[in-house]
Amino acid sequence: GTGTGTGTGTGTGTGSNHHGIGVPRLDYPSYYTKEFHAYPNGNLSWEAAIEQELASRAVGARNFPSHGAKGEDVFRSSFEQAIIQLGGNVPKGGIVVDFGCGTGTSTRRLSKLFLQADKFVGIDLSPYFIAVGQRLLELCPTDKEWVTSIDKDDRIELRVGNIVDTNIDNDSVDAVNISLVIHELPIHVTLQVCQEALRILKPGGQLYISEMDFDSPAYAAQRENAMLFSLLRSTEPYLDEYADGVDQVRDYLRLNCQSVKITAATGRHFALVATKKEKKKNKNKTKQQDQEQDDDEDDGLSSLLWEDTRFDSQGNYAVVDTHLKVWESKK
Repeated sequence: GTGTGTGTGTGTGTGSNHHGIGVPRLDYPSYYTKEFHAYPNGNLSWEAAIEQELASRAVGARNFPSHGAKGEDVFRSSFEQAIIQLGGNVPKGGIVVDFGCGTGTSTRRLSKLFLQADKFVGIDLSPYFIAVGQRLLELCPTDKEWVTSIDKDDRIELRVGNIVDTNIDNDSVDAVNISLVIHELPIHVTLQVCQEALRILKPGGQLYISEMDFDSPAYAAQRENAMLFSLLRSTEPYLDEYADGVDQVRDYLRLNCQSVKITAATGRHFALVATKKEKKKNKNKTKQQDQEQDDDEDDGLSSLLWEDTRFDSQGNYAVVDTHLKVWESKK
């Protein structure tokens, strides 16, 4: 598991408005109330929220054991470097929305990655995770007081919200980030989340996805071992569905985006950057001709660019797997 929260549900009504971002009232879908990460109430508990950042540090340490306590920083920076390598960029004054932000770890890191942006909005369905994240931003603890140091940054806003229906204006944000979230969702929900991300992105805006890669030899081998995979999915109820269905997500993005680029971020994770289409309408065309053009663009997997660099020319995964073996312990 990753120790992150997720942010999907049903929502009605609106609240305050800032940069086109409203606050919906929420209900919890049945899948969200299941046990996650060995917490009986899943993400809807103080225990899960308070321990999330510690759990995340442990995950990073297992992925990069030679870095010890700094393993998580190396782990997360691997995704960030991959996103930049794939052309990830936010314009000066831009707005970034972080879907399923948990207590805000990924949101805070985005704010350091894209210093030129004006606003970072982290959205999560768990009021417990958001409350802890907001308190951490108020306290700004050092790494002697918390599992990591946290700097004050007035550009960051964390709020309880619904990443399937965010109540954010159409075509209003420059980037949407989904980090280590969709393996915790049913595939049909993930597709709704991607649809929502593309709705709120400006034309030419970018969607970033960082996730487990079951095409990688390491995870593929684990899944083939029934005992090992049963341990993995014991705290991740939708892991099987994710592993089987993640290609549907990539196909959806290829169909609906201008470009989709994917690469290996670690020895068992990928990073993906999808760019929203910029439609160029000919003023001399009729509405019917415009619609016919749209229909043509939507035929098949119609991304102008699909680039997959997860494997080298010999078929090897592009990044060496440094994760601890099952029988190994952190030193």
